[in-house]
Amino acid sequence: MIPRPLALAAAVAIGLAGVAAGHADSGTAGAPVLNPAQSQFLLRCGGCHGTTGLSPPKSVPVLRGRAGWFLCTPEGREYIVRVPNVARALLDDARLAAVLNFVAFDLGEGSAPHGAEPFTGEEVRAIRARPLTDVPLLAHRRQVVNDLIRRCGAPKDLLVYGGAG
Repeated sequence: MIPRPLALAAAVAIGLAGVAAGHADSGTAGAPVLNPAQSQFLLRCGGCHGTTGLSPPKSVPVLRGRAGWFLCTPEGREYIVRVPNVARALLDDARLAAVLNFVAFDLGEGSAPHGAEPFTGEEVRAIRARPLTDVPLLAHRRQVVNDLIRRCGAPKDLLVYGGAG
């Protein structure tokens, strides 16, 4: 029997192989090569959001093909930084910005609007100082997503999450 942590690590590494395929070094064919942002996503987010951004839709938000929509409005952009688990992540501002950029632009698979700017460490520092701890999170998310649907043409299935739809 494989120890549980070892089995989890193996499953996660196999799952990320698809994400890392485009970044694989020809000298390590077949082995996933992760950049630091991908590694941090895997370690800090992949357990719930899925190693490739695909999670059970009503447990936590699916990120693959969707996360970039949040960059369409200032409120959406702030929302993804202010989510408590993001705002309080044990990463410095620059590393957190890199993870957010990986999520929005890579896992987001073209869902970010044309011309969307990547997050910077300075921007993340300013936004994460105000985590969303004083509002009902699901209601706030629903409001942000409805605005994305109305103003940006985001798909309605972006609402599907923990009864928020």
